[in-house]
Amino acid sequence: MKIIKKSVLIISLLLFWSATANAHPFYVSIVQVDFNKENKTLEISVKTFINDLMLALRNGGAPELFLGEERENKESDKTIFEYLKSNLEFTVNGKPVTFSFVGKELETDVVWSYLEIENIKELKKIEVKCSILTKTYDSQSNIIQINNGHEIKNLLLSKRKTEGSVTF
Repeated sequence: MKIIKKSVLIISLLLFWSATANAHPFYVSIVQVDFNKENKTLEISVKTFINDLMLALRNGGAPELFLGEERENKESDKTIFEYLKSNLEFTVNGKPVTFSFVGKELETDVVWSYLEIENIKELKKIEVKCSILTKTYDSQSNIIQINNGHEIKNLLLSKRKTEGSVTF
C-alpha cells in the first residue's frame, strides 16, 4: 500500500511539474486614453510591469534606473518618456499628435506613466501605434482602452498587430 501511495505521489508530482514547466507567463500592458472635454486634452495612463519595462530599457542600451529606490537615476523620467515616444503614437481625427510626459507613479510591481495630448476639441477617431515591450517579449499584448466621455472602446495590439483605430 505504501508503494502505491508513493507511486501515485511521484506520478502526480511529475505530471504537475511537466505541466507547469512548459507554462509561460502572459505579458501585458495597458494604455488608458481619456478625453477631457473641459480641458480639451487626452489624458493617457500607461501601465507596465516594472521588471518588464526595465528589461526593455536595458536591452535598448539605457542605464539602470533603480526605480523607486533612493538611488533612482535622475534621468529615469526622461528615459521612460523617450521609450514611450519610440513605441507609442497617436493620430487624432486624422492628424498626427504628440504627447508630453506628465510624470510617473510606482505601485508594488507596476509603473504608471502619465502622458497628455493638448488641443483636442473633440474625439471622433483615434489611431494608435503601440509596440510597447514587443521587442522584449514575442507574446506581449497591449490593451488600449479609449474613453471619449460617452463611450469606451478597446484595441488589442501585439507584436503581429501594432496598429489599430476606433471611431466614435
